[in-house]
Amino acid sequence: MLGQDTFQRANQSHWGTASDGQTWGGDANTSTAFSVSGNAGLVTNAGGVSYSAVLGPTTANAEVYATSSLSSFTFSNVGEVLRWTDGNNWYKAYIDGANLSIQKKVNGTTANLASVAFTATAGTSYTLHFRVVGTTLTANVWASSGTEPSGWMVTASDSTLSSGYCGLRLLTQTGTVTVTSFRAMSL
Repeated sequence: MLGQDTFQRANQSHWGTASDGQTWGGDANTSTAFSVSGNAGLVTNAGGVSYSAVLGPTTANAEVYATSSLSSFTFSNVGEVLRWTDGNNWYKAYIDGANLSIQKKVNGTTANLASVAFTATAGTSYTLHFRVVGTTLTANVWASSGTEPSGWMVTASDSTLSSGYCGLRLLTQTGTVTVTSFRAMSL
């Protein structure tokens, strides 16, 4: 286990210390958009700015599971990052209301690697599973009330980034992201 958070703690500004005792990194403890309320991690109406929240040590091969909802998908998305080194270098799997996509950002330049149609409803809780092993990136997403699909919904291959942190990458043009669980594991 690299990092885990159930957000079961007192309401507070920022995300603070995760339930596993590690401190959230990235923007989660510096940006006023982050808070914990009602035993959930919130990122509120960031005005079209993307934010990162990372937890645990760096690693090469890993997978992340996160359960979250987004109150509006209008110009917004919620996703997970692997091999994150900073806001300009990462792999991300995300949903935007219409698709499940995998993209990379290298030296500030974003490129889409793969995408599949996936209709997501605002306010519904989804679980996203993102994995990277070697050069293979795979992702699944499903309504949290259901079970994970068998096989991978979307797969991509890329060798640009070799290691980094695990976490979340969120864009909230309108509305709020509510995260109820996060778990990252090395493979």
